[in-house]
Amino acid sequence: MSEQVSDYALGAKEVQQTILVLNLSIAQIDLSITEGDNSVNTLIDSFTFMSQHIQQIQQAGNSLAEMSGEGENVEQHKSILLSEAGELSLKMQQAIIAFQFYDKLSQRLEHVSYGLTGLADIVSHEMRVQNEAEWESFKSSVRKGTTMREEEELFELIFDQHVPTQEAIDIMKDRMRKRMHEEEDVEEEIEFF
Repeated sequence: MSEQVSDYALGAKEVQQTILVLNLSIAQIDLSITEGDNSVNTLIDSFTFMSQHIQQIQQAGNSLAEMSGEGENVEQHKSILLSEAGELSLKMQQAIIAFQFYDKLSQRLEHVSYGLTGLADIVSHEMRVQNEAEWESFKSSVRKGTTMREEEELFELIFDQHVPTQEAIDIMKDRMRKRMHEEEDVEEEIEFF
């Protein structure tokens, strides 16, 4: 026999379990923020590195100007400039990637926070928690808040296809790894000047 949704009500135990899930989600957010901080630290390191190389490029440029008459020394400094510029370009690309990661992380955390707030609002009101329309409206608002491809796909796996959470996470990690490799392949084909 299947239990009807309208006969279901959260008791004290269910509320406690819901609170545990909310606390777990908060902990996950905290860990995500830690990961974001690591990304920001990478940005800081990259920009510091780039600043140091810019100074070396400037010094080499000044030396080049002073030696404009000496052919061999000019070529040596030209080589240094090209090498430094190449290293600087590589670090800049790493910084941009790290910043993009942090931006996506921030967006995801905002969406998670929105979802948790809506969930807490429904669960805290006995009449709302028993109302199927409230749950459908909440689910719809969460879906509308998915602005990134991975979020939408995860939503579809969990809500539409009823894939167990850990399996959905594994599927998404695999998809994201594949996409990352595809992007790396495309970047290798692009020549930077």
